[in-house]
Amino acid sequence: MRVLTLAGSLRAGSLNARLLREAARLAPPDLSFEAWERLDELPHFSPERDIDPPPEPVADLRRRIQTAEALLFCTPEYIHAMPAVLKNLLEWVVSSGVCVGKPVAAWSASPSPEGGAKAQASLAHTLEVMSARVVPEASLCLTLAASSLDADGRLADPAQVARVEAALRALAAAGTP
Repeated sequence: MRVLTLAGSLRAGSLNARLLREAARLAPPDLSFEAWERLDELPHFSPERDIDPPPEPVADLRRRIQTAEALLFCTPEYIHAMPAVLKNLLEWVVSSGVCVGKPVAAWSASPSPEGGAKAQASLAHTLEVMSARVVPEASLCLTLAASSLDADGRLADPAQVARVEAALRALAAAGTP
């Protein structure tokens, strides 16, 4: 199963992007990962800008989502919500219908004790409104301080490794007919 990963942060060295790379390393062999890392290239969404053909980064994003068999989003939490740049990405995608019925895992990684639960809930709700098939067993919130990922970007806590592996297995199972 081809999984497209999308991190909701523009920050260099983003905890969420690093976690997605670790997920790719921990994934079962029946999952292959591709990261879409052009979030900072998306123009601000406005309905009058959503024309045919769309701006090139938007066309690329929609094409990659369309060809992926599943999606894995990982968002930070800013002011108890997903960041505006991730919401902007979703606004560019919604009218295309490329997420309809697609299995999706909604993750949040945050240094907060709740692991970004409010942002994750907001992301999952928005994806459901877009008719994506959010897989609850594949979705999770992780409390990660920078020290939770070692120098090589690997999860240091075996319990967190187990949660990530279980979520990835659930995503793989959701894509199996």
